[in-house]
Amino acid sequence: MVRPTPIFLAPIFLASILLMAGTALFTQPAQAAAPCDSIWRDPLRGRDIPVRIRLPAGKGKAAAVLWSPGLGGNSNGGEAWASAWAAAGMAVIQLQHPGSDSAVYAGAATPEDRARHVMAGASAAQLVQRTTDVTFIADELERGPRATACDTARIDTDRLGLAGHSMGAWTVQAIAGQRLGPGFVFADRRFRAFIAFSPNARPGSEAQFADIGRPFLSVTGTMDGAPLSADPARRASALADRIGVFKALPADGRKALLVFGGADHMMFAGNPGRARSDAAAARVHAASAAVTTAWWQYWLLNEKAAAEPVLKKPPLAPGDDWERK
Repeated sequence: MVRPTPIFLAPIFLASILLMAGTALFTQPAQAAAPCDSIWRDPLRGRDIPVRIRLPAGKGKAAAVLWSPGLGGNSNGGEAWASAWAAAGMAVIQLQHPGSDSAVYAGAATPEDRARHVMAGASAAQLVQRTTDVTFIADELERGPRATACDTARIDTDRLGLAGHSMGAWTVQAIAGQRLGPGFVFADRRFRAFIAFSPNARPGSEAQFADIGRPFLSVTGTMDGAPLSADPARRASALADRIGVFKALPADGRKALLVFGGADHMMFAGNPGRARSDAAAARVHAASAAVTTAWWQYWLLNEKAAAEPVLKKPPLAPGDDWERK
């Protein structure tokens, strides 16, 4: 497999019900194998990529979703989503991207140091590394079983999905086919469907998404990118950037947008700890898990009869929005 050419860039009444649903979704089934951690080395780049592998119950072949965390995230990122998707029958591989993982926050003695580290971690060069990490993992899965405690031979490489949060969503956008420079793309056709939590399309970049023809779900919130304390114009601008990806995608019946009223950026990182202590986060987590699981069921598992009722009428509250095109 030849790797893609790198491009440089740049309400309350539902809460208790959804909290109970979320608890069930985020709890790994007793019969499922425990996650196993490993480090996969890319010899071409001399790069070690930590991964956490989850396999569903059983011994048969399983569709797989790769997860790319946000800036500062490690291989334990997206635990809420990974648990829900594995419980629904999918393998999940959570990636850690050296250079844009938790190391970006280490050794920052001053706010200025922290800002420099964050800028370096969120650079175009690091996005190139992230996308190459994803294609490398897909390459390795195609080559055959790896020496890990989890049986990677069960993974069906003809049914791959990719999801990510924040900078991980940039990675998803690139692999899905966003054009980040003249004539250059990261697109990898091995991935059948995508989910981007907190995606981003800067004004003027809309044409970059015209070639994304595969299923793509965007998940965001009205406070995703701007705090409640920000002025209304700033909040509106931040939300416009988030939903801009969906607006720019071609309308082919395979695109969807999920917007949660009042949801902030870190609700979409998939940290189940917050959902246990914050009723608003619990509601968002439970509904997100339900909808994203149905998305994978529809596009990766071919369980359309089970998925379509959720995708037609998601468990939303006043202030939320669901669009398909």
